[in-house]
Amino acid sequence: MAINVKQILADALIELSQEKPLSKITVSNIVTRAGAGRQTFYNHFKDKNDLIYWIFCRTLRGERKLMQTAGYYTYLKNLYTEAQNYRSFLKQACALEGQNSLSDAIVQQTYDYHKNYIEDHYGKEVFDQELEFALMFHAYGAANMYIRWAEKGMPGTGEEQAAYALHCMPGRIKQFLPLDDIERSEI
Repeated sequence: MAINVKQILADALIELSQEKPLSKITVSNIVTRAGAGRQTFYNHFKDKNDLIYWIFCRTLRGERKLMQTAGYYTYLKNLYTEAQNYRSFLKQACALEGQNSLSDAIVQQTYDYHKNYIEDHYGKEVFDQELEFALMFHAYGAANMYIRWAEKGMPGTGEEQAAYALHCMPGRIKQFLPLDDIERSEI
């Protein structure tokens, strides 16, 4: 069985974040906890923020496939519920600022995910200035609300957060998403 070095480094960072603030954790702390060398870390990640983003993306693992099979609302519900499993870590990670920060990455990931989904299912020709604006508006709004939710300790349930996010999404985007798992009249 292959050793998953990225997961070992991620686990070390998550453990350390339970002991001291994420902002105070260094790459040296991470590799010491993981029992790895600095070069091993840099073979896999650019910096600590890159590792943080990788951990964030791991919380999304499998969720994208879920959207295809179960629908967009179920995808959102599971995304928020899974994030709550990393509540303490993500609360700290979302508060970090600077180069390669998680907050910037969440905006870009949200934008890219929706744009790629629409392009893959409807083609590039559906993009016009209004849809592009709606995607950017949604990416910044959704990311900032996710970050605020994380910073507040992720109150409520994943189901509640999914409903809020879906209800507030621009209609220009909703028309392209699989919403079979929730009544369209509810949104």
